Amino acid sequence: MNFNVVNQFLDSIFEWTWRTSLQASVLILLVCLIQLAAGKWLVPRSRYFLGVLVLVRLLLPAVPPSAFSIFNLSKDLLPAAPQTVFSVAPSSSRPTTLALAKSLVSPAPVGMGAGVDRQVDWLKAVQLLWLLGLMVNLLTVLRQQRKLARWIAAARPMGDERILSLLESCKRVMGVRRQIRVVLAPQPGTPGLFGFIKPRVLLPESATRKLRDRELQMVFLHELAHVRRGDILLNWIVIVARSLHWFNPLVWLALRRLRADRELVCDAMVMSRLAADERRAYGDVLIKLLDNFSDAGFRPSLAPVINRKHEIKRRVAMIAQFKPVSRVALLPSAVIIVAVCCFTFTRAAERSPKSSAKEKSARQTEAQPDDRPSKSSASAALDSLKKQLEEQNAQVREAQKRFDNLRSELGISDFLAEGESLAEARRSSGLNPEAIHRLESEKIGAETEYRRLDSLSSLLASKGEGELQRVINVAVPDELLTSLLKAKAECEQRLANLGSKFGPENPEAKGTQEELRKIHEQVKGRVEGIMAGLRVKAEAVQAEIKSLRVALNEARMRDAEVAAKYRPYLEAKRLLENLQKVRDAIQLRILQEQIDAALSSSSRR
Repeated sequence: MNFNVVNQFLDSIFEWTWRTSLQASVLILLVCLIQLAAGKWLVPRSRYFLGVLVLVRLLLPAVPPSAFSIFNLSKDLLPAAPQTVFSVAPSSSRPTTLALAKSLVSPAPVGMGAGVDRQVDWLKAVQLLWLLGLMVNLLTVLRQQRKLARWIAAARPMGDERILSLLESCKRVMGVRRQIRVVLAPQPGTPGLFGFIKPRVLLPESATRKLRDRELQMVFLHELAHVRRGDILLNWIVIVARSLHWFNPLVWLALRRLRADRELVCDAMVMSRLAADERRAYGDVLIKLLDNFSDAGFRPSLAPVINRKHEIKRRVAMIAQFKPVSRVALLPSAVIIVAVCCFTFTRAAERSPKSSAKEKSARQTEAQPDDRPSKSSASAALDSLKKQLEEQNAQVREAQKRFDNLRSELGISDFLAEGESLAEARRSSGLNPEAIHRLESEKIGAETEYRRLDSLSSLLASKGEGELQRVINVAVPDELLTSLLKAKAECEQRLANLGSKFGPENPEAKGTQEELRKIHEQVKGRVEGIMAGLRVKAEAVQAEIKSLRVALNEARMRDAEVAAKYRPYLEAKRLLENLQKVRDAIQLRILQEQIDAALSSSSRR
């Protein structure tokens, strides 16, 4: 993975985010002023469209320049949004060797470099803080969504034909053809819509008992309005915008007002499909649902009938004053929306090339009123650079001398002198860099084997004689013990047959009994031999562990000695290379100054 590309991508995203958030804040304040000034004259649909404008502006990647943009009033305080957001800086925009050389030798105030470093560190810290907030917001939402989805998947579906028929009649009224299921919610709460791809209406059991059929139809009409408008998808877009701009409190305020205005629009859709005498009953339904209301926060896949308790008063007031709005009445609102888009969905107009050229020439005239001071300052700068070059050459010679002395003292070959790693120095001294890792791996393997043998031997020693003979051949397979145990089993079977036919005093039975005794002694001796072998193996592995520890300690001590021996040489090599780079940069700067002087003299001729 190219981390430079990822870093540049994050820088572009961060820059776009704070610029867009700053400009969207102006739009949010403008929308709030319009809503306060218009008051009741602004219909819910127009209020909602103004909120959608804010949401679109928060996610818009780029905007065109315009002379009508509100950001022309203050180009310095309100910078224009970048043209391309998700882009990586081209190779031509990276600092060249000449630019680095100028930065190394250009005169600068004392302490400026430290200040620039602190500024860069501060900006990186802010960028990491923003990225952390973005990840926390998204992960929190996904965790809540997963928990709610599991709970709904485990809930039982509605089987009441009365309620299902009410839902089907409401779907015909709202013009919704999608398949929608009803899921019973056992705990108290408010009805809601869950899911965008497979929408489900959550209906608490308390609502089925408390609401009549017509009141349930009003609840279904409200949720079907969410389905028809695609409000669940809008919730996810709101989550993305809020997570990107989590640091801006105006964004949180605007998105909360957007969700509140969305409920007013859904209420208006329901009111337009009810008779005049039923509109008051719709407000009573919302008040009834407040008894079991519990605010569970904003969930992206959930659109409840009641989002927040304090919004009910505003919704009931709109329901009481509801009047159907004609298309002609929406014309002033459309004009306001178009004007807001023209003023805020653009950026400050760019300055013309003529004016920028004039300003540049004026600055050059102010900076260089006469050619003679310019010539003298260029000559003085060139002399200063040459003096710095002489001092740098002296430092390079001293560093080269020290480097050669250390190389001669250590007896370093030409191959190692061209290398840069300590591993090459270790190889030259006869120490394999992989020896320590190999010894550590062998020691860990030997310790593991010793623990296995020791625990196995202890466990077998704790068994009785009969049980030990039964299990030892499974734990430590042995061919001789297997054949002895087989012969013992056959002898026992033969002795049992003879005893049942002729009795224990039969000569053949006595012979078989003597044979069984000898086999038993052989089995016992073999078991003792296996146990002794396990102990010997454990002792041998333990001795191997001790030898590996000694070898590992010696290798580590030798490695430390090699590192300490070659450290001055490697430090001298790095110092010499850094001094040579600075010297080359100064030489490049001198060459550039000479070329500039030659070009300026030829242009004057």
